[in-house]
Amino acid sequence: MASLILGICGIVLCLGPLAGIPGVICGHMAHSRIKRSDGTMSGSGQATAGLIMGYLSIAWVFVIAMMAAIAIPNFVKARNEAQYNACRSNLKAIEGAKEIWALENKKTPDAVPTDADLFGAAKLISEKPTCPAGGTYRLNSVQESPDCSQHGTILKR
Repeated sequence: MASLILGICGIVLCLGPLAGIPGVICGHMAHSRIKRSDGTMSGSGQATAGLIMGYLSIAWVFVIAMMAAIAIPNFVKARNEAQYNACRSNLKAIEGAKEIWALENKKTPDAVPTDADLFGAAKLISEKPTCPAGGTYRLNSVQESPDCSQHGTILKR
């Protein structure tokens, strides 16, 4: 009985080897006692079911570890790609704001806007964007694309 309960707990409660190993030990001990009793004890099926559940709960850890080994790098890659795309979008918005600022204020291509020129309540962009990967943005001159300290210059002219 203990082997079966431990095996089920190992699978259902995701305890893996913490419950599975004692379940396997109890199952083997039960089988041994049943064999030595010369038919006076029963429960061989229950002990076998406990052994199977115990071994499955131990194996379950390896299955989860294998799935994590596959999934985690994919999640990291997807996060990095999303951060890159968000940064690119922010840089495009800054690029557009720079061009409008230069046209409205008749600036030369080598003029460099400040944060106060582009960002604020009554400005082209209400709040300065931030890089989702933790980088900082440089505005650069009107003729140059803005860049990010984390992703570099990702806009093509």
